[in-house]
Amino acid sequence: MQSPRGNGLTLMRAQLEFASMVVDAYAQGAKFWWGFWGGPFGDPAIEAVEAVTETQQRYLQTLKDTLEESESRT
Repeated sequence: MQSPRGNGLTLMRAQLEFASMVVDAYAQGAKFWWGFWGGPFGDPAIEAVEAVTETQQRYLQTLKDTLEESESRT
């Protein structure tokens, strides 16, 4: 049986994975939508979506790395 701390880490890991999937899903949907506009309207919007997605994924990865570090110290 896992300790309460182990259960909490497992829950946080699952929540971070879910957040990562949600970011990817929203980005895919937004890029699909802006792809319909194409050209001068769609392309800059798609680039913005990709930049924001990359930033959010880096932030989530930092949180995952911090979680792994805290887990390895225990």
